Amino acid sequence: MPTGPVVEPRQQNRPPVVQPQDEVILPQVVKPAQEAPKALLDRMFWGGSFGLQLGTFTNISLLPVLGYRATETFWMGVGVVYHYQSHRGLSLHNYGGRVFAQQQVFNNFLIHADYEQLSVEYMAPNQSAGVYEKRRVSKGIPMAGLGYRQRIGAYGAADLLLLYNFDDSFPSPYSNPVIRAGFSIPFRR
Repeated sequence: MPTGPVVEPRQQNRPPVVQPQDEVILPQVVKPAQEAPKALLDRMFWGGSFGLQLGTFTNISLLPVLGYRATETFWMGVGVVYHYQSHRGLSLHNYGGRVFAQQQVFNNFLIHADYEQLSVEYMAPNQSAGVYEKRRVSKGIPMAGLGYRQRIGAYGAADLLLLYNFDDSFPSPYSNPVIRAGFSIPFRR
């Protein structure tokens, strides 16, 4: 019989057995405030406003715009302005351009700022001839105010604006307050 200590047989080094595991798929988290970047054309819109008054005093206003939705609540753009006025056989034409910005502040209510640079036609007395004659002057007209936006579909909208004309001195074509109704339609949905 052996008289020494008991020696255990050596264990062989075996590589660990790898158990196959199911692939773990982590869900993608999209934050509500994040949206996929949109192409420029997807953020562009066209629209504008117009006015019509017929009768003894005729007033026709056309204000088409081209705009950009920087965010869902901040819109800005440029446009053209044309006014035709007629009274007792005398007709006047005003034309020019405009820039605007709108920020929606609460639900459908918004703040609107507008600047128009117009070529304004008006009647002025000619002292030497004793008659009135047409004259034209360039006039900058800053306006700002509040509005209400009603969404039409996913991106279109109709606006009703109440603006204050900060330069209603003669020969401004606007008296205070200036009320406008307009619309905007996206180029692409």
